[in-house]
Parts: sequence; structure tokens; C-alpha cells
Amino acid sequence: MKRAIAVILLLAALLGAVPARAEGVAPSDYNMQTPWDLQAGHLFAQSALLIDEDSGVALFSKDAGIRMYPASTTKIMTLLLALESDIGLDERVTIPAEAADVPKGSSVIPVEPGDVMSFRDLLYGFMLSSGNDGANAIAVLVDGSISAFVARMNQKAETLGCTGTHFVNAHGYHDPKHYTTARDLAIMACAAMRNADFRAIVAAPSWDMTVTRNGKTGTGTIISRNSLLQSDEKYYYADCTGIKTGHHSAAGWCFVGSAERDGMRLICVVLNCEKEADKWYDAARLFEYGFTRYADVPVREILERAKDDLTGVSIENAASDDPNGGTLNLDLAPTEGADATVKVISDSADSLAQATDRLKASAQIEWLRPLTAPVEAGEALGMLHCALPDGTTFAAQLTASRAVAAEAAHAEMPVATVLTEETSEPAQEARPGSMRPFAILLCALLALCAGVIVVLILLERKRQQARRRAAQRRRRQQANRNAASKNARK
Repeated sequence: MKRAIAVILLLAALLGAVPARAEGVAPSDYNMQTPWDLQAGHLFAQSALLIDEDSGVALFSKDAGIRMYPASTTKIMTLLLALESDIGLDERVTIPAEAADVPKGSSVIPVEPGDVMSFRDLLYGFMLSSGNDGANAIAVLVDGSISAFVARMNQKAETLGCTGTHFVNAHGYHDPKHYTTARDLAIMACAAMRNADFRAIVAAPSWDMTVTRNGKTGTGTIISRNSLLQSDEKYYYADCTGIKTGHHSAAGWCFVGSAERDGMRLICVVLNCEKEADKWYDAARLFEYGFTRYADVPVREILERAKDDLTGVSIENAASDDPNGGTLNLDLAPTEGADATVKVISDSADSLAQATDRLKASAQIEWLRPLTAPVEAGEALGMLHCALPDGTTFAAQLTASRAVAAEAAHAEMPVATVLTEETSEPAQEARPGSMRPFAILLCALLALCAGVIVVLILLERKRQQARRRAAQRRRRQQANRNAASKNARK
């Protein structure tokens, strides 16, 4: 999956997810009333990329494959490796001496060697404040040395499929040999956002960090440098869910961001903007463009694509001459969320396949009776429940698309024939003490067995009728509840 995302992004970066920059187009020409008309020239950033987080499909690209300096967006990888380490979030850690070994002018949490805090507080503090001191501390705590941790960063990048990245430190302070691409940062962000703790940290607008220093414990509030998360700031973007800012003189102003709206999840990368505000404008423009690239597809239509996996069943005891060998496809009759839709990237087979896989993974089926013949056409056999990305539920009754007859019972061989084969003399001439008493007993046993079979068949038919009546009652009750709910909302 990771390699597939990397390939998709690479092709998008090389071929371009949107047309190349139009001549004469400038950022000032952007019209927020027509976000779908975004062009490369409308962005301030030298390099940019927008992708669908779930599928990795690139939606917009501007020189996404060229080598750039990442600045503190480097910390995306640092945080991911910290969360993948053996250190628990609630484990108490002591800040090592290397935390103080940061270049002059570095952004800091700040923490000092010897400070004691939870690993969770260290991670929040370092990520929200972009603390280089925290990055060094994490590197040493996780791998024993900064150099060992940086080696792990490069190895992880290679494993994810990043082909244009090389790290020399854990925080992103400028070094000519410390570089990446917009494409690679998008890959790292995609991988990191699959970690629930990572998502929580980068989405936090602030964090109360508790530190014990020289035997005294105090708590301070760390404010995220991501202005899109701050509801009281000019650049607040309600749909933003993270991720990381970056800046130094050689890198310009950088941002790797994420946003979510109605089940659509996007990741953007903007690198080397001249002004700090430019990266916020670019991110918002990319997000607004991205949200226009989706279409609503009915859930029922998507589930129909997965019919063989979800609603193809094998009926036991089917007649040997059944045309499909007892295989039966079930029809979907929605009982909840009949008009439900999910967002899929327009004209993207990959996105549609991803949506199908997600719905299949969330689907649960409750069988109303054993899948044994006979089955009547239209008979309700089960209920399907499916959790949708927006938190709502889709439910459907599974009904038989055709009848499936049961295998007929084997006919018994006539008693007279059996007696004739087992005696060498005519039955009427049998001598006393011959097979006649045994034959009479056998006939009685066979008659008894036949009677029992008839009774069992009648009982099974009654049970099937009872189950059908119960299913009909449940459907009526569900319909009444739905009607009552709609009336209540009105």
C-alpha cells in the first residue's frame, strides 16, 4: 500500500495533477468564488502538492518533485518515529544533555537537561512549539544518540518510498544536505496520519505541559504555531486538522497541512513562500480546490460493486440440479440510510475502489436463519449494517434473488424386492423360522422412520413460517420507528 501511494504521487508530481502554470497568472488573480479554477500561478509557494489522504491520489501539483529544504516540517518524521518507539506516552522521561545542543536562534519549547515530564508532554510541547531542543531530546531518548535517530529517519523515509529526501538532523535547522520534496513530505504525512496519537497531537491548538525542574513541578500552556487551528486568528480554517509549520531563511515559509470535511480528508504541502501569510493563503486555496474534486456516490451503488464478497452466499442442502450449484446472490433492500452517499474523487477508479474497500471492511451481517434450502424468492435471510465515514449508518435487508429448492430424499427400495433378493425361494413358500418375522419388523421400522421424517418436515415448515412472520413484524416495527422518528424531527 505504501509503495502504491508513493508511485501514484510520483506520477502525479511528474505529469502534473493540474495544468502547468498559465502565462500571466498571479496569486492576486485567484478568485475565492471559483475555487475549482485554481491554477499553479495562483499559489505563492515555489513547490506545492495536494493529495487525498485516504487513497494517496494527487489532486493538484506544482513542481512537487523538485528538491527543497523542509525546515521544521522535518518534525513530522521525528514525531512519527517517537510514537513508533517503545516509550509509552505516560512514561516519565528525563531530558538529556543533548537538548541544549541546538543552533543559535533555534525555536525551543523550552526544556532543560534534567527536566522530568511525561513523554506525552514532551511530544506535544516539541510539536506545537516546534522546539529544536525537544527534537534532540526525543532523538536521544528513542535511539541513544542523535546520529542513530537520524539514520532511522532516513531508513524510514526510504521504506515509505521517499526518493528525494535526506535528513541530517531531527529538527530541520538548515543544512545543505538536509532536503526533501513536496511529494515526499506528502508521503510522510500520509503515513503519520494513520497513527491516532499523531493525529491528536498535530490537531491540538494548545497543550498544558507539566514539567518537574529542580524538584519543583509547574504547568505551562504551549500554543500551536499552526494559525489555521487558532479560532481567534485571521487565518483560522475550521476544517483544518494539522499538521506542521516550518521556516528558515533558505527554506522560506513552509507548511504541511491536513483538513477534513464531510468524510473528505486532504493533505497539502506548500514550500518556500516569501511571507508567512502566503503559506496560510496557499493552504486554504488548495483545500478549497480539493473539496470541489469530490462527488457524492450512493452507498447502495458502492455496495453493489462488492456484491460477490458481501452478498454472495452458498446455500446448504441445495438440489443437485440447482443451476448455480446452490450459490445465491442476495438483493439489498435499504431500511436505514437509503439515500446515504459517500464522497469519492470524481473520475478516479482508485478513489472508488478505496471507498468500496472501506465499506466492505465496516459491513456486518446478521443472519435471520440458517442458509439452508429450501429458500423462497424474496425471502429475507439477513440484515446488513454498514458504518459510513460521516458517522451515520446504512442498513439493508438481504433478500433471496431467486428460489433454491432442497435436495429430494432418497427413495426407499420396495420391501418385496428386498425380500426377493434376500431369499432363494418364493416368499409364499418360506418355511417357519425363515426371514418373514425379520421382514415384518423391518417394515415396521421403516414405516416408523418415514413417519418421523414427515413430522420433522412439517415442524421445519412451521418454524420457517414463524421466522418469516417474525421478520415481517420486525420490518413493520422498523418502518413504524422510522416514521415516528421523522415525525418527531418535524
